[in-house]
Amino acid sequence: MKKWFRFFFLSFFSHKAAKEGAKRGYTNVFLGFMLALSFLWISFFAGDMLPFAVHFDNSPDFVETVRGVFANADSDKRIDMVIDNGDLKLKGQGADYAGSLLINTLENDEDRQAYSVNGYNVVVDLRAADTPCEVYAYCLSNDGKNTEISYQDYLTLSEVARLNFDFKLKYTSKELVLDGEKVKGYIEYLDGLGEEKKELTKTLASELAEGKISEAEYNRAIYEAYFESYYPAIDAYESSSKIPLLRNYYYHNYISQGLTKYILIFDDYMSGSFETKGGREVSFYGFYSSLENGELISDKDTQQVANDKADGFIKSAFKSNWFLSAYAYLLNTVSLAPFIALMIMVAALLPYSILRLCGVESISSLGAMIKIVGSFVWFSGVISAVITVTAMFFVNRSLISLLPLVLFFVALVIRAVIFALNESRLNKMQPKQQQAEQTEV
Repeated sequence: MKKWFRFFFLSFFSHKAAKEGAKRGYTNVFLGFMLALSFLWISFFAGDMLPFAVHFDNSPDFVETVRGVFANADSDKRIDMVIDNGDLKLKGQGADYAGSLLINTLENDEDRQAYSVNGYNVVVDLRAADTPCEVYAYCLSNDGKNTEISYQDYLTLSEVARLNFDFKLKYTSKELVLDGEKVKGYIEYLDGLGEEKKELTKTLASELAEGKISEAEYNRAIYEAYFESYYPAIDAYESSSKIPLLRNYYYHNYISQGLTKYILIFDDYMSGSFETKGGREVSFYGFYSSLENGELISDKDTQQVANDKADGFIKSAFKSNWFLSAYAYLLNTVSLAPFIALMIMVAALLPYSILRLCGVESISSLGAMIKIVGSFVWFSGVISAVITVTAMFFVNRSLISLLPLVLFFVALVIRAVIFALNESRLNKMQPKQQQAEQTEV
């Protein structure tokens, strides 16, 4: 067991210990591989999560924008914050806590002057996540001319002519109010599609009459059925909803169009993007589910206390994302396992080829070289984790998807090549040693 420990933990640093791998089994390669996956997961997760607070503190314009919203020096503009079972509730001075659009510097000049610092945008919109959105449906020609027609005009075209157009949605900032007249029109349209849809509307009406669903649930179900029947699939716009949602208005109209300096604050989570003084771009999500219930910032706090609480709110919301982030990176690491195994194969083939080109046959087969290089794998993962976590304090957060893998492969290849060069050198020294021994005799 002592010899195994010496081999497994010292092979990266000892040529003699590494060469023992040729005589050992592939179990060591598998164990090293699993450890390497663990360290790569640490690289992804820790490299992504740990530097955030430092980057936030090093982005003065973004910090001032956040403080302008939650810790404004003008007490009349300061917003009180309360966490209620994972939901954020806000209110301005002299107002009640409300679930509505409070701030939008993207479209409101007064809000921009009051809260935005050096081009950062703020949206505070506490309307429910499932709030339906008013949209404009149209079609755009795919012949390069970008000819636009309404969806109603598109429906009048022949099946062949329709192939020349792609369906599009334009999100508005308005909530779709499902009142009686709208719902009545949706029902008439559905009933006109045939018996299946008629049965659906009758079933929903029956459930409403029996109190199984509320009127709001009934109206929404009717609208969802109408939307799915009337329009094409909207997978390109919504990943988890049958209808366009108001919350995604900001993504489709601003973020997807290149907006990079912003913070969007909703009732259950936030998202943002900022740039540090060093030019590093950081995008992030934050959740309130793990934050304690109660008041976060109030008009009773001093300016410094309010500033600290505003900063702490952003950092705490980001930290609340740790479990989701850890799980996502775990799945990502597991999905990369075949690619990492290929890296090991390439890293073993390289020194094996070098030795063959040098005429050195002390490593009898590629399998033996794989077992030797396999003993370097776990510590290459350690190197990747240490350098990645350190580097992520100084580089763009977007590099986290690539940096750990590159560092791992580079460390593994360098160590493998060093082994080949050392083995070649030792092999060339053997005739000289034998000649020296014969001379002495």
